[in-house]
Amino acid sequence: MTDFTVWETAPFGATIDHILLRYHDVHRGQFKELVPLAQKVAEVHADSFPAEVPELLAYMQNELLMHMMKEERMLFPMIKQGVGRGAAMPINVMMHEHEEHDQAVAKLLELTNNLTVPENACGSWTRLYTLAREMVDDLTNHIHLENEILFPRVLAS
Repeated sequence: MTDFTVWETAPFGATIDHILLRYHDVHRGQFKELVPLAQKVAEVHADSFPAEVPELLAYMQNELLMHMMKEERMLFPMIKQGVGRGAAMPINVMMHEHEEHDQAVAKLLELTNNLTVPENACGSWTRLYTLAREMVDDLTNHIHLENEILFPRVLAS
């Protein structure tokens, strides 16, 4: 887990800028590679690769892209403008969507035996699970930073 203490007192704008660079931009890049890689591995290893994984990753990508767009276009500008508790409704929506992201991650981990690379897996399969682990860890930290630090601070301001 990352050290989030700096964000407990940082200005909201700095926290948001960090989220955009460290998580939003990174997630876009991760899924840009993850989805086609999962499709490739599923085709090559149709007999042993969990068939639901490519569709699940594509679903996660679409949901996360829509979620981040809402934050970038609506919620984050509201927070930067200092609306405080006036952002309660969009924050509640984002937190609900975070729960859905957590459920999708749980399903991914279930389908992939906690992203355990099988013996004799090819390089693509290994790369897929390595990148998926990075994405899961980043998404977990991203959600933690928003749910446990940024959003409570905004609602208390």
